Amino acid sequence: MYLLMAEKATQLLRKYQVKEFPIPLDVIEHILLSEGIDIQIAKYLNRAVFCDNTIYIGQALDNSCRREYLVHEAGHVYHAGNTALLDSFTMDKNEAQAQAFAAYFLMPIGVFEAHLARGETDYALGEIFGVKQELVAYRKELSKALAEGGCYNRQHIFFNYTYEQQF
Repeated sequence: MYLLMAEKATQLLRKYQVKEFPIPLDVIEHILLSEGIDIQIAKYLNRAVFCDNTIYIGQALDNSCRREYLVHEAGHVYHAGNTALLDSFTMDKNEAQAQAFAAYFLMPIGVFEAHLARGETDYALGEIFGVKQELVAYRKELSKALAEGGCYNRQHIFFNYTYEQQF
């Protein structure tokens, strides 16, 4: 299930040639709009939700939250689906898939692992990728699961450019 999210995130990053981290908010917005996902700013929301290929996001969110929420909601659009009227088991599964999509999109396979190998702290990883510590911890769990499941080597080739240029 998470492998599909990694593949979709990687496809989008390659399609739009994203090589800058943290991914600027305007780049994320451009990608979503180019993919047919509308974004509406909502004055009274303090999070984000999606409905009918539109992501509604609170105007008061700071950039790191906005970045995470937009990409998380895009994960619902791409695969997980709307969770509003589902049973709790299916809702939890869909939320986990959307969160995995956000983690892989904002901290791509290969790039994230290269920073881990360099010994970056969780705080530094959060700064490098422009995300909260909770998402860094989640992404580390996903990396561990990929490695333990023997999928890392397969996934590493999806994100095809030289990571050394980043450092």
